[in-house]
Amino acid sequence: MTVSATGRVTVAMAFVRMARAESTQCRGRLGEEPALAYFRCMASAYGSVRRWNPEVELVLVTTEPLPEPYAGQLARIGVEIVLAPFSHRPPEGFGKGWVSSLYHLDAMEALHGRGGTQVFIEPDILCVRPLHDMLLAVGDRVGAQFEPELMRPQAKEWDWYWDLCDEIHVELGERCGRHQPYSGSFYVIPEQHGGVLLERLERAWRWSLERHRHGKLGLSTDEQFMNYALRGVPVSEMSSHTRVIPTTPWRRYLTDRATILDLTWWNLTHEKDLGFQRMYGAAVDPGSWFWTAPEDEFRERAGAMMSALGPVTPQRAVLNAACGFVERLTSDRMRHRLKPLYARSVQLYSSLRYP
Repeated sequence: MTVSATGRVTVAMAFVRMARAESTQCRGRLGEEPALAYFRCMASAYGSVRRWNPEVELVLVTTEPLPEPYAGQLARIGVEIVLAPFSHRPPEGFGKGWVSSLYHLDAMEALHGRGGTQVFIEPDILCVRPLHDMLLAVGDRVGAQFEPELMRPQAKEWDWYWDLCDEIHVELGERCGRHQPYSGSFYVIPEQHGGVLLERLERAWRWSLERHRHGKLGLSTDEQFMNYALRGVPVSEMSSHTRVIPTTPWRRYLTDRATILDLTWWNLTHEKDLGFQRMYGAAVDPGSWFWTAPEDEFRERAGAMMSALGPVTPQRAVLNAACGFVERLTSDRMRHRLKPLYARSVQLYSSLRYP
């Protein structure tokens, strides 16, 4: 069975260049626009899909052409650039630092009607094997990524979200109640469900804008909007094929080698400034291990480069142990305050290590 046997498959990303304050997920190197770090991530992410799936279509939905050398590098592996305006850009004060995430709604609109199955990923997701088994597992449902570790029973950060969900469903005349929350990093959308998702997304967008005009809290990120939209379609939970692999020194809840190696996608949310920058050189070199190594070797080398698999360097081992100790002794609020210090250290390290 090949991917082509399941019909047309498009792997797509949505990306809009914005000021650092409006897109906080990646800091980039010191003195450099964060978008350039994202472009280097894309070279590895798209390259990894092409490495194992030569027949899949690759698309980047964005608001403006990419600069060189990144435009040429993506073109060489067959990435199609689709330009679309940021129509769902929210008004001032709508969200806190995640403004760019709502461009996902525009990307879905731009690709609606393309046909086949669309797989939406982010620049920090690495494909490590062919997609046909995953696509067969999804079938005619929408695939979404569930992260049970993010829903810790003692955590209170989701309470406001559950209250908001009750409000939106009641106000829009739907059944309320808590639902399984999905990550905003990965979706598999068969053609027949695209229209329903877009209609529900637009309904939630108008509801949130109206609440904002009256000074009330509404949905504010693509993840929140998609969680509402997914309640209108059949969903296939994809944790056996894609997982967040936390590589920061805190909450390393997924470290089992067998589980990681068996996945189709590695969601490496904390490696945008490190592992992906390190991999970039190999991803744009057609003669490197990235393009020539067998599957098992590719996963081992990529896993080590992304700190997803061992061996762990002595420096990383000390940092992991120290941060694990801090996590056990501090509150969620204190750890949240300490994370910017870690992020700044990563930014400095990346600037010195990967010029």
